[in-house]
Amino acid sequence: MPANEVEIEAASDEGIEFIFLASPNRVTGDAEERVTGLEYLKMELGEPDASGRRRPVPIEGSETILDVDMIITAIGQSPSAEFRGKGDRLDDISWTRWNTFEVDPVTHQTNVPYIFAAGDSATGPALVVDAIGGGRKAARSLDLFLKGKPVTPQPKVILNKHIQETIFDSVVGIEKRKRVGTPELPVVDRVDNFKEVDLVISEEDAMQEANRCLNCCRLCYNPDHAAS
Repeated sequence: MPANEVEIEAASDEGIEFIFLASPNRVTGDAEERVTGLEYLKMELGEPDASGRRRPVPIEGSETILDVDMIITAIGQSPSAEFRGKGDRLDDISWTRWNTFEVDPVTHQTNVPYIFAAGDSATGPALVVDAIGGGRKAARSLDLFLKGKPVTPQPKVILNKHIQETIFDSVVGIEKRKRVGTPELPVVDRVDNFKEVDLVISEEDAMQEANRCLNCCRLCYNPDHAAS
């Protein structure tokens, strides 16, 4: 399922029923044009394609009506590209196969030198913090461009590179501690409203988190000291 695991678990906890391998076909209604059902086709996994993925194929005669009185479509997000093909300079911009601006991942400059892009228009649907970071990088690059300077990457840019992990499998006297989980509003208190679900951790848990070493055995491990 193309969703974050925590979202899948939360939906399940709140009583959402998942129907897998089903493809919506049509909406049914009554004489007053009120929705009465959603017809879907049952699917089965077909033969693997060139990438090895078994794509769903419809089962003939498997039309099934799901009785509903409301339908909310939630089938993903994508940047609006209604301005394309109107014969202006924006038509020169290169696009990715995901219908997003093709940009330099560090400077956020497009193939049109004076156009920069960040956020969902460049990455597709992502986190707000990613959009904020991209906006800052794009603003820096745009400032360089307007000043007539070379649009160069920021020094020592990390670009989502993971920090190298410890070279040790285990260290005597050191044991791993999981981070504190995010407390949540009980399901019964949240299913019929828009209250904030993710709560704030306690002061005690915050202190415990602050005492966890996030660089364990990477910077401070001294084998001679440990042996003594």
